[in-house]
Amino acid sequence: MRETLLSRKPMHKILLLLFLFSPIFLFGTILEDITNEIGIEQMSSKLENQKSEAENNRKRIDALTKRLETLDTKMQSVLNRLNSKKEKKQQKAKPIKVKTSSNSVEENNQIVYTLQIYSSYSKESALLFFNTLPQFMQENMRLYSIGKFYVLRYGKEEIRSNLSIAKKKIVELGIKDVFSVKTSLATYNSAEAL
Repeated sequence: MRETLLSRKPMHKILLLLFLFSPIFLFGTILEDITNEIGIEQMSSKLENQKSEAENNRKRIDALTKRLETLDTKMQSVLNRLNSKKEKKQQKAKPIKVKTSSNSVEENNQIVYTLQIYSSYSKESALLFFNTLPQFMQENMRLYSIGKFYVLRYGKEEIRSNLSIAKKKIVELGIKDVFSVKTSLATYNSAEAL
């Protein structure tokens, strides 16, 4: 019978096995050495850390984006309110009707009393103030041009004390510098009715 290589002495068997499997052992050792040199495990760990950081950064960016959208909405609301107020202020005053007077002798001599509530060098300023007044005051208001001033006066009474209730209401509205003025009926009639 033929003897095979494996049937020979045990030492030969070991040498043969080493010879056959040495490339695998050698390759495994080389592969392990290369892996350690390159640091694949370290690189893999670093990549996992970077992936985790990237996910956390994405979450932060999403949260900041939502906050910015909220702030943008609030800012837009504030700007809209400011623009609305600005538009109201820039609106032209109500048209002024001018009443003509007959300038009769009777009008020149008759005395009336009114409440002066505002004066300014600017007609536009006086008209803007007029537009802020309540409706009941606007209905009984006149604009006088006296020298360089534009004056707003409220009401007309033949007896000064009859203005006291109106004066009290106006002061309660927050207009403090209210005083009664004696004038002729002709001057009152020549003032612009608002």
